[in-house]
Amino acid sequence: MKRELKVQIHQLFSCLIFAIFYYPPIHPSAMGDLSLSQFEARIKFDSDADLSHWSGNTLRSGFGAHLRALVCAVGARSGAGGPDQTARGCSDCALRTVCVYDYFYNSSPSEGAKVLRKQSDIPRPFAFDPPAPGRHSAGSDAIFNFTLIGRSVEYLPYFLLALRNLGESGMSRGYRLGYGKFRLEAVDSLGYGTRNNIFSGDTVYNRAIPLNFQEMQKACTEHRGNLTVRFLTPAQIKEDDRFTATPTFRGLMSRLLFRANALAEFYGSGMLYDNERVLAILGECRTVSTVSARTEEVRAERYFHKQKIKKQQIPPFFKGEIKYHGEFSRDVMALLELGRLIHVGKMATFGNGLYEIEV
Repeated sequence: MKRELKVQIHQLFSCLIFAIFYYPPIHPSAMGDLSLSQFEARIKFDSDADLSHWSGNTLRSGFGAHLRALVCAVGARSGAGGPDQTARGCSDCALRTVCVYDYFYNSSPSEGAKVLRKQSDIPRPFAFDPPAPGRHSAGSDAIFNFTLIGRSVEYLPYFLLALRNLGESGMSRGYRLGYGKFRLEAVDSLGYGTRNNIFSGDTVYNRAIPLNFQEMQKACTEHRGNLTVRFLTPAQIKEDDRFTATPTFRGLMSRLLFRANALAEFYGSGMLYDNERVLAILGECRTVSTVSARTEEVRAERYFHKQKIKKQQIPPFFKGEIKYHGEFSRDVMALLELGRLIHVGKMATFGNGLYEIEV
C-alpha cells in the first residue's frame, strides 16, 4: 500500500512537470529584466534534528543529492546517485542539455553570453533561505524559503518532490541513524502583501506569483539618511582583493550588481545595467559613509566533491549589521530589494548572504 502511494505521488508530480507557470511578457527595453518567484516551505520534524552547523549547506547538499537521484537517467540503472555516472561526472552525459539537475547545479554560459563567457561556473538559478540553525525536536515545526529564478520555476514540481524525498531520508547530522526526518506540510508562493498556497496534501496548484526587477524598480523610491543592512546568514564579500567583515557600501553594491547582472544575463532578458550605468551607480555609492559596524567573522570548512577535495578551509564569512548613511537612489533601493531574494556574495544558493534592510 505504501509503495502504491509513493508511485501515485510520483506520477502526480510527473504530470505536473509540463505545467507552465505564468510569467508576464517582458517588453523590449534598453534595460534587461529578471523574473523570479519566492516560496515558503513549512515542515514538521518526525525525528530530532541537529542543524547547529551550517543549516544551509545541509539543506542544499541533501536536496541536490535527491534531485539528482530523482532525474538522473544513468543513475536510475545503477541505483540512487548513479555510482558509474558519479565517477564519470555529468560533463560526459549525453542527456546533459535536457537534464534538470544539470540546469540547477552545473550551469554554464550559453553561446553569445556577454558576461562570464570564459567561466565554467556561473550563478545558479535558485537560492535557499535555510531553516533556523540549532536543534529541532521531533514534532516541532520549521520554515525555510527558496527562490527560483527565470524559467527554473517551470521545474517547481521537481523541487517539491526532491524536498519530500529529502524529508523521508532526513536532513540533519546523523541522518543515516534516522535523525532529521520531516514532512513537507505546505508550500506557499510569496508576493508583496499576498501569498498563494501551491502545495498542500500532496496536491500542487499552479499559483506561483511572478516577481520581476522592473516592477521592483517602479515601486521603489529614493532614500536619504541612515540605512542598516542586517546579514541574517554568513556573507562572503571581497573588496580591494581581500575578504572583509566590514564592506563599504560601494563594496557591497559592487558584488550585488555583479550577481544581479549575471543572473539577468543568463536567466533573464539581459543585463539589468550596462557598464556605463554600473560605473555611475558605484560612483554614487562612494558618497555613502559607514556609520557603524557590528559584525563578526565566521570560519567554516567545506567538502568539494567535484574537485575530489575531502575537506578544506574556505575564506572567512561574516554576520551582523552595518549602518550606512547617505543618499540612496531608486536604482540602489531596487537592487537592495532584489538582493533580499537572490542574496549577495559567494555561495548564495547555500543560503549565504541573506540580509534584510532597515531604513
